[in-house]
Amino acid sequence: MKKFLKFSGLVIAVVVLTVACDTNPSLQKYYVDSKENSEFISIDLPSSILQLKDTDVSDDIKSTLETIKKVNFLALQLSETNKELYSSEKEKVKAILKNPKYKQLARLNMGKSNVSVNYIGKEDAIDEVVIFGSDNKKGFAVVRVIGENMNPANILKLTQKLKMDGDSEQLKQLGGLLSNIK
Repeated sequence: MKKFLKFSGLVIAVVVLTVACDTNPSLQKYYVDSKENSEFISIDLPSSILQLKDTDVSDDIKSTLETIKKVNFLALQLSETNKELYSSEKEKVKAILKNPKYKQLARLNMGKSNVSVNYIGKEDAIDEVVIFGSDNKKGFAVVRVIGENMNPANILKLTQKLKMDGDSEQLKQLGGLLSNIK
């Protein structure tokens, strides 16, 4: 019995180490690492800045808004001095999004610009939406909408009913950064 308990403990330790040492890069880790690089623009927006334009909306829309926890924005503006960085970082994001846990919802190709929309979760209960847009003249941006059991059909309806809290410091900062992108 003692040998069995020691063996069981060893198996549990190996499983924990295997899970903890997952070598697949994650978008969360990429986001955190990139925030430390001054070339990147990053902003975390709390769900509290998302407000409805009016109170006359369905309960589905109200409950959908409650499923959104936060929005992360990360961008790399392309310049003459960071072309290699842009190319390598863009490939890193593409590689992360090739992980099977990210399911593609939509993809747009507009010449030199591309946008992909991916998600984690079930089709009717999404936990994260990732929008990745790149333009070979301007740069790229990654937007993560993090929530719990978000319904994609209701999220689309919600976007039409939203107003942004214009007094939010994070929103003002994001607006200022976006206006500087040429």
